[in-house]
Amino acid sequence: SSARISPRLSGRPLELLAHRPPMSDSQEICRGDGHGLFLPLFGPSENEWNNTLRVFLYLFGLLYCFMGVGATSDVFMAAIEKITSKKRRVLDKETNKKITVRLWNPTVANLTLMALGSSAPEILLNVIFIFADGYFLEGLGPSTIVGSAAFNLFCISAVCVIAIPAGEARYIKDMQVYCVTAFFSIFAYFWLIFILTAVSPNVVEIWEGVLTFLFFPLLVTLAYLVDRGYFSKPSEASGKKRHLLSADMSKEELATLEKSIRLKHGGSQLTEQQVLRLIEAEYQAPRSRAMYRVGAIRDMNGGRRLERSRTFDPLYNVLPTVGTCDDREDVSRKNFAIVEFMTHRYTVLENQTTFSLPVLRRGNEDSTAIVSYRTREGTAKAVSDFVHVEGTLEFKPGETVKGIDIPIVDDSSFEQEEDFYVELFLEDANTTSTMLGESLVTVVIIDDDVPGVLSFEMADITVQESVTDLKLPVKVQRKGGGSGRVSCKITTEEVTAVEHLDFEPLDEEVVFEPGQMSATVEVLIKAKGRYELTEQFRMIIQDATGGATFDPSGDGGEDCCIAYVTIVADVSTKERIDKMMSNLRVNWDRASLGTSNWCDQFRAALLVNGGEVDEDESIGISDYILHAINVPWKLLCAFVPPTDFVDGWVCFMASLMLIGIVKAVIGDMAGLLGCCMFGPGSDGLTAITFVAMGTSLPDTFASKMAAQQDPHADASIGNVTGSNSVNVFLGLGLPWMIAAIYWAAAGPNAKWLRLYANRDFTKDFRDGAFVVEDPGLGASVAVFSVLALVCMGVLLLRRKFCGGELGGPRPKAIATSVFFVLLWLTFIILYVV
Repeated sequence: SSARISPRLSGRPLELLAHRPPMSDSQEICRGDGHGLFLPLFGPSENEWNNTLRVFLYLFGLLYCFMGVGATSDVFMAAIEKITSKKRRVLDKETNKKITVRLWNPTVANLTLMALGSSAPEILLNVIFIFADGYFLEGLGPSTIVGSAAFNLFCISAVCVIAIPAGEARYIKDMQVYCVTAFFSIFAYFWLIFILTAVSPNVVEIWEGVLTFLFFPLLVTLAYLVDRGYFSKPSEASGKKRHLLSADMSKEELATLEKSIRLKHGGSQLTEQQVLRLIEAEYQAPRSRAMYRVGAIRDMNGGRRLERSRTFDPLYNVLPTVGTCDDREDVSRKNFAIVEFMTHRYTVLENQTTFSLPVLRRGNEDSTAIVSYRTREGTAKAVSDFVHVEGTLEFKPGETVKGIDIPIVDDSSFEQEEDFYVELFLEDANTTSTMLGESLVTVVIIDDDVPGVLSFEMADITVQESVTDLKLPVKVQRKGGGSGRVSCKITTEEVTAVEHLDFEPLDEEVVFEPGQMSATVEVLIKAKGRYELTEQFRMIIQDATGGATFDPSGDGGEDCCIAYVTIVADVSTKERIDKMMSNLRVNWDRASLGTSNWCDQFRAALLVNGGEVDEDESIGISDYILHAINVPWKLLCAFVPPTDFVDGWVCFMASLMLIGIVKAVIGDMAGLLGCCMFGPGSDGLTAITFVAMGTSLPDTFASKMAAQQDPHADASIGNVTGSNSVNVFLGLGLPWMIAAIYWAAAGPNAKWLRLYANRDFTKDFRDGAFVVEDPGLGASVAVFSVLALVCMGVLLLRRKFCGGELGGPRPKAIATSVFFVLLWLTFIILYVV
């Protein structure tokens, strides 16, 4: 075959790859008359160009195509977000009310469409070239999947570990789901080794391809069942319920907590809202991961910032512990009196005018013990929240309990939980016979002022279309309290009605002054001569401030309040309009909106930052440079149908095809680059280095941002394992299954006979079979599988000894990050060698 290689390729370091047999005709693009799907652009004459120039051009083209993959993947992910965020109204059997819920389970969405979105370039590269190469194995696709898996697990984990600020740690919260995806991410590659070396070496039979593909729905099903709690043991389930009180805790457990709270803090006079606030404070219920994700997204796009979670505040992670001296009996024998607080933390309602803080004396009770005390400000301030006190306590012989009375200031304004400290200390004269135990206590003040619950007066509003535009008054009410000044934002959202054509969108802030219990907003209903029986849109109350809340049992839950406005056609004209439009199936509202959205897409593609710049932001030179470089890709993506069409499915399919075209160009470009740099047969080396890194860099930056902004590691490294599993089961399983079926049905052709007829591994497959003959692929899979076990073992050890998979002590974080990068370099070096 060397006679068929271009003379300009004769000096390449072929000895590095000499041990790798040809993979079908993957060398074809390296021949003087060879070609790929789209390249070389200038035909065979391009192979005669200066080799250095070709390396530069192909490398530049490859990097530029990676930008195109990023642009098209953004559109693809937007379509996926549109699909997975679809909502529906269902009847809640417990409350007998209709509520709005998502159609997609988050775990299922992450392992299906979301995983496909992040891994589409790698998967499509394998699928396209197997089909385009006549169902022969192609070198770039499989090696890209393995190389991308290695880069994701080793390099992304390294970046995420070191991205956490010093002294902080992140751990994987949904450990059960992670264990499922982690197992399958390792099993997937051991399975490849098994079918390629043990069962039928270098041949993928039909059952092997089918089973590889069926592992994908099996993974999704098991992860879904684990997410729903079907495999949780009682102890594990109860642990989960403690962390997510509102979601996982049963009614019986919640009733038990309510009873203990009422007994401790005043009994029946506590309102339901006060009980819930006390449960949240004392049982440390963290916010949901969804809320943190919303907060991270708002930080990125400049939206309204959410309040920082109390999860990271050490004051909310202290458990009551009586006595902190290591050896009480030894101290007691020395006749010391030990004076200390009973616990680390107390909680008090704001309306409790005086709080009595108990102080205990133990050990030697036969002498007089004197200690001093004083209060110290935290987030609660002296004078405005509590009265500063200081003084001394004298325990006479036989006295074991004394109290410190601290006045609490009760005001009428709503406040978040605030805390202050009380500390014990000894004067020099009192240190000979008295010592301190637990000497610092945190007192958390829970506000008792109730700002109220915001809701619409009616959850379902019906309005009949008028001859002219109609202003619909909608009443917003404030129930359960009127303390303080609160505000909220009221917006509208399309269901079947369309903004500007059926109604004017609303984005208005409503302010309730102290004592004000209702307000009215107006929505303009457009008169357009409707033929539909009804059209509907949502009105949403959200972003409440001043402490106002929403009814958890209402539509929207604790996050917002939703009402539905139904526009009914005018009875006098409905019959006439129905007759005129009976033969038309096109929704004219959607058609006109689609044209508008396409115009917006092209406008955003042509203008820097999409033409939208905040007043406090300026466009820099780098913005213009990056925009100029990416304008061709932006214009190409602007042709993709908007996500509003068919709930995003049209955009999904169109952007998927666009990614496939770009990946086909990348495949040709990478093949040509490999020919120039390493010589023929270098597809695998090019794939696990340049192609794998290029397709995985966007995920690297996204994971780093998630690691920094999310309190847990699920969104950063937790999704890596799921993506790596999907790459094998879907990216290799689907095309290998189809190729195996094809060869079994079609039989061998001339090319197959020329390549494999006289090979030992095909002696049992003379009627044709899908051949996967690439020692480089098998070796890379084996090396990755072993190194992946090492990497995950290190992550588990970090969870135990560093407080979490990410972050922790800075030296350990740096060492872990360097070690993971070395694992990736080891993978590359062993592949080459």
